[in-house]
Amino acid sequence: MIEDRTNLWIVHPIAEWLLPWALRARIHPNLVSLTGMGCGLAAGWCYFHWREPGFVVAGLLFMIAWHVFDGLDGKVARASGKQSALGRLMDGLCDYVVFISVYLALVLSFDDWRPVLALAVASGAAHAVQSAWYEGERDSWKRRARGEFALPTQRQAHFWGERLYNWAESLLSSGGRATDSALAAAPGKQQAYLDGTAPMLRGLALFSANNRTLGIALAAFIGNPLIFWYWELLALSFLALLMAMLLRRRERASVAR
Repeated sequence: MIEDRTNLWIVHPIAEWLLPWALRARIHPNLVSLTGMGCGLAAGWCYFHWREPGFVVAGLLFMIAWHVFDGLDGKVARASGKQSALGRLMDGLCDYVVFISVYLALVLSFDDWRPVLALAVASGAAHAVQSAWYEGERDSWKRRARGEFALPTQRQAHFWGERLYNWAESLLSSGGRATDSALAAAPGKQQAYLDGTAPMLRGLALFSANNRTLGIALAAFIGNPLIFWYWELLALSFLALLMAMLLRRRERASVAR
């Protein structure tokens, strides 16, 4: 009900097709994550040459391959019973490594790269916040769809990076606690909540990694990668604030019926 259409039509079908082969080969899910990261690094090398359209196409294809492996690692982990806190963290870190490599490659492709770096860092910070919020809202909706109306207890963090990740995830998911309380008090309102908020959750796909991948390629094809960073920093930040406010309003309305 809330899945990004590019996942439904492209990424997930390819990952499902690869899953039996990965299981037969007994490939560890962390290796799948690292393979995806390798595709992302290759995309970064291609985007360093963004002024040549062929490299932009190659960069886009490598990033699509990363999305496929990014979806495949979780499927392999669940099917093989190899889910772990380390795997969850590695999956998230690989995602950031991919975008950092692409951003850095684009920055270094400019002769006067220092002001471009400042823009990319600011855009990347906005990206991190937007993505954490987007994933948190999706996870909360899916949790409520399962009839779970309380935030899950975080696993004990083993080092500072995981503690920081858990803290940010908890902070950004706190806005929906009133919705959880209302649904826990009146579970019969669950379906009204799901039906009322699903269209907005689908709209949040604007903040998905898939759409950022397409945005980077489009800006490079236009001939100015800076357009993407301005879009991410200014337009997407404004839209995230607006959509967060509208989502909370829709949640309140759906559980008040």
